[in-house]
Amino acid sequence: MVIEMYDWVLNMGPAFDHLLEEKISKHHSGRKVEDVSISLGEQAYIAIKSMILRRELRPGDQINVAQLSEKTGLGRSPINLAIHRLEREGLVDILPRKGVLVKSETLESFMELVSARLLIEPYLTGLAVEQADAELINRLKELIQKGRECHNNNEPVGVMLVDRMFHQMLYQQAGNSILAELAQGLLDRSMRIWFQPTAAQNRSSNIEDLEELYLHIKNGDKESASSMMYKHINSLKKRMLDF
Repeated sequence: MVIEMYDWVLNMGPAFDHLLEEKISKHHSGRKVEDVSISLGEQAYIAIKSMILRRELRPGDQINVAQLSEKTGLGRSPINLAIHRLEREGLVDILPRKGVLVKSETLESFMELVSARLLIEPYLTGLAVEQADAELINRLKELIQKGRECHNNNEPVGVMLVDRMFHQMLYQQAGNSILAELAQGLLDRSMRIWFQPTAAQNRSSNIEDLEELYLHIKNGDKESASSMMYKHINSLKKRMLDF
């Protein structure tokens, strides 16, 4: 199975981060997944997660390992590794002798997810401002530019990738690996919202949020940056209620 770069979303491993940086530096390059050397388990994880997030596999769908193997072109062993990883993330349930059930996110679970992010990410943002250096500021600036470019070119996955990497850079800069790992998992689960029908209405405001957040970080304004991150994440509640 050949998967376009745009379909490679939401992997939590270093291979994805490498790809994401290439995506941003070589915008719309058209390169394929096979150009990057990563494990088969990682490929299976990304492929299946992408199908779930893009709603090719919908909540309530039941599918078995053989079918996933056929869809991805990968063997049973990497598929099994991938579905156990997705089960730990809360995206699927493994049904003994029956297959895999794609789980749904309820409005209540989404609200809990946002509440958890609101507790963690403004704090991490404040730490990141304290630790910010010229390299971080330059990389964030480049991200903002690419995000605006993707928005103007109507490339929603490009906008999503920019948003994701912006958050990741702040997690890493904060210097608290435990909270960063927790925030990363919450961020990944939140990415489902980008593939909802009304998400397109919010892409411009999302880029504008990041632009304002960038300016606060650049100016070393910890309080304003933390407040802006809170506002940025809290906007997810309105998106959910609009669905």
